[in-house]
Formats: sequence, structure tokens, C-alpha cells
Amino acid sequence: MTKRIIIDTDPGQDDALAILLALSVPDRLNVVGVTAVAGNVGVAQTCANALKICQLAGRGDIPVYAGAAQPILRPLHTAEFICGADGLAGMALPEPTETARGLHAVTYLAEYLSASSTPTTICALGPLTNIALALRLAPEIAGKIERLVIMGGARDLGNMTAAAEFNFFVDPHAAAIIFGSGIPITLFPLNATYQAVASPARLTRFDATGPVQAQILSMLRRERPGGASLGGGEGHPMHDPCTVAWLLWPELFEGRDCHIDIETAEGPTVGRSTIDWWGRGGQPANAHVIGTLDADAMFERIADCVGSLDNFNAVGKKAAS
Repeated sequence: MTKRIIIDTDPGQDDALAILLALSVPDRLNVVGVTAVAGNVGVAQTCANALKICQLAGRGDIPVYAGAAQPILRPLHTAEFICGADGLAGMALPEPTETARGLHAVTYLAEYLSASSTPTTICALGPLTNIALALRLAPEIAGKIERLVIMGGARDLGNMTAAAEFNFFVDPHAAAIIFGSGIPITLFPLNATYQAVASPARLTRFDATGPVQAQILSMLRRERPGGASLGGGEGHPMHDPCTVAWLLWPELFEGRDCHIDIETAEGPTVGRSTIDWWGRGGQPANAHVIGTLDADAMFERIADCVGSLDNFNAVGKKAAS
């Protein structure tokens, strides 16, 4: 059965791989829209990047919407020091021939979900600003979201500050709204996603002769700036693809239901996600939190899937000629 999904994203190299993975399995995932948010870079660039990635996959038909340019209450913090000035360091993608749709991403989320009779899953790969604002604009859409699969937070140390992971640090108020919404959530915090390191051994299954896979390998083999190796290991951690991989292969992941609180007060712990892994607080769980994953199998399956994009493009170009 095909699952309907929306990808809310701030590309970002790992966002790019997550989007390419989702687009490589149309028989499993129906990507009905991509919404861009400010995060790794500003929203104009994340939107352009989303268009470029869809074009790389041969899916320029996917509607892309530009969303929130800044967090709800805080100034925007970006991550060019990790992902490069355009967010996609290591890739060399042509300018998109398609443009973003005229509707704001928040309005799109509110209107699309309100009108939909089919539950929709949202993969949230960046700060949660768009989704939180859509819930404030149209609270009834909470009942239309089948599940939020979120990359964010940390059980232990953060990667933006000692306390906070980047996405939740950028917009902690949005994260607090989401975790108080009652929507089913699967959360991938850093302790899980730092297991998904794109090591040389895990990249051997990718084929550098295919144009899509060549771009993937170029970005995953790029020189690592300071901070990229916080999780240890030789290679870039692929945080965001874990969310799409979980939708496809849940048997590769293990976790437990937990209660999560988000720190919104300014100070050294702003953006911290307090994940009650051991259930000490006695509060009801508001998310399923992933703790471990089989990264070797995940990368093997991702390589097999994104390889189909090169096969599709080759067939399409041959047919067109």
C-alpha cells in the first residue's frame, strides 16, 4: 500500500538524500508535496535546493512550497559551517527549471490537510516552524496527520550547543507546540542518527557512474568541516534519511515510547529535549523515540533504491531520443 507523505525540509545534504530516497520508491511512498523552511540556510535557498533535488530525481512535477523565513520567536540560526554556503556543498546541481508554487507552505499545509480525506504522514527534517504555524492556523489538521516522523532532539549532548540539537535549537517554541499536539510522533534524536554514518564501507554499494548516485557520493565524500564528526566514525552522519528509511523498513529500528519536554526559555539549555527514556517522570508518552538502528542494512537498501532513479533517468532519456 502506498503511503501519502509530505516532506518538510531545509536542505541540507542529509535532507537531499532523504528526499531522493522518498522519490525513488513511488510504489511505496506518494510524495504529494515538499515544504521548505529556514534552517540549514535561509528559506529562499532551502526552497531552491528542494527544487534542484526533485529535478535531479526526474520529479520536477513535485510541488514545492516556500515557508517560514524565521523561527516563531527567536532570531534565525543557520548551519553553513556544516553544509556550505548554499546548503549543498559537494553537489553541483543546475538551477531548477521549475519554480515554487505561489502558496505559502504554512497555508498549503493547513489547506491541503484540512481538505484531505486520506491521512498523511509528514517527514519533518528541519526546524518545525511550518508545521507548528499550520497547527495554529488550522488546529483541526492535527486529526488529519497520520504521523509526524521527526529528526530532532537529543537524549544526551546536542550538536548545536551542549544541550540542544540544531533543529530544536533553531525553533524550540515550534517543537514545544508539536510535542503538545497529541499527533502520533516517531522521533529520531541524535543518539540514533549518529549511528547512521556514511562511512566509506557503507558507500561502496553506490554506483558513481549514475548521475544521481554520483551527486550523492560527491556530497558524502566531501571534506568534513568542523562539527560533522561529532558522532564519531569516518564519514558524515545521515540524520534525515533515517526518517524515510523508518517508513520503508521499520524492522531496522528499535525504540520505545517516551515523554518529551522542550526547553523554550532562553539560556544555555534552550532547545533541549528532555527525553524520559526510563519513564521516571510518570507522564504519558508523547512520542516513539528511536534508540538503535541497523545502519549497514539501511545504507545498503538506500543505495539499491536511489539506484533506480538513475535507471529511470536513463530509460527516460533513451525514450526521449
